[in-house]
Amino acid sequence: MNLLNLYDIAEKNNITIDFFDTKEIKAFSIPGAIVLNADKHQTQCEIKTSLAHELGHHMKNAFYNITSTFETMGRQEERAKRWAVENVITYDKLNEAIKKGIREIWELADYFNVTEDFIRDAVGVFKLQGYEI
Repeated sequence: MNLLNLYDIAEKNNITIDFFDTKEIKAFSIPGAIVLNADKHQTQCEIKTSLAHELGHHMKNAFYNITSTFETMGRQEERAKRWAVENVITYDKLNEAIKKGIREIWELADYFNVTEDFIRDAVGVFKLQGYEI
């Protein structure tokens, strides 16, 4: 999935995407809107990764507020991360890339145009689901 596909998902779900200077926050979501801090995203893959994660909050209705417990926050962040991984990469595409000989974290990140952390998250998500990586 590419960045334009993510914008299409947002549009189809009436989710506004805006870029604002949010000081220290890289990105956040509220129902119906995603805010990305352009100054905190240096590359297109960083924007893609953040947008996918924030869309995950919307698609899984995984919102919380500042008074939520760390347990609740963690659960909602995990739901958003899983949606992003399962929709941007998918296990089949990751497995296909590995079979092609693309095995290093940085190589996979380049191949999928995401951050290295996103690839690490993907490996973790798929392993938890019982897939062999």
